Amino acid sequence: MTDQEFRRGAVERAYRDHADDVYRVALAILHDPEEAVDATHESFARAFERWEQYDAARPLRAWLHGIASHVALDVVRRRRVQLLARPAIGRAFETTGGSSDVLGDPAVRMAQRDLVEGALGGLKGDARAALVLRHYYGYDYDEIAGFLRTSPGNVGSILSRAHDSLRKRLAIDDRERTGDGVPERRAAP
Repeated sequence: MTDQEFRRGAVERAYRDHADDVYRVALAILHDPEEAVDATHESFARAFERWEQYDAARPLRAWLHGIASHVALDVVRRRRVQLLARPAIGRAFETTGGSSDVLGDPAVRMAQRDLVEGALGGLKGDARAALVLRHYYGYDYDEIAGFLRTSPGNVGSILSRAHDSLRKRLAIDDRERTGDGVPERRAAP
């Protein structure tokens, strides 16, 4: 069996076993199902290219999550570049309406009613990635730092700022639903 055949078989098994998890990481960061599918496929292509870097003594799932985080963050960065490259009028039109996703698609915002998902969508990519990896998958600061290529202390700072931002966003959403911070009153029985 050649190295290429071994690699192909290993990545195919990894795909069968972990594609759903990798997709969920990408979706949580990107908030776009089509981009998450593309990011999932790109993650496994990168895993194939870098298979010799995988340390079999460590969990494969964590290694794949790290790759998926990087791929998704690359997509977020490309979105920003594309947004900056568009004419100013197009940007103004696309970003009206306060949508939670980068491109400002009102249909996405209407379909996405869950307050937490909406608040997550307003965070920067690295903050979303850190939150997803910490709270959805339970990775510690050291592991997240490895995935995001930063220090554990910086992960703590990113998470602290992200938690604060989420608290503020959710409080604003709650006040908007109840009418400028005034709690809804019920009629006496």
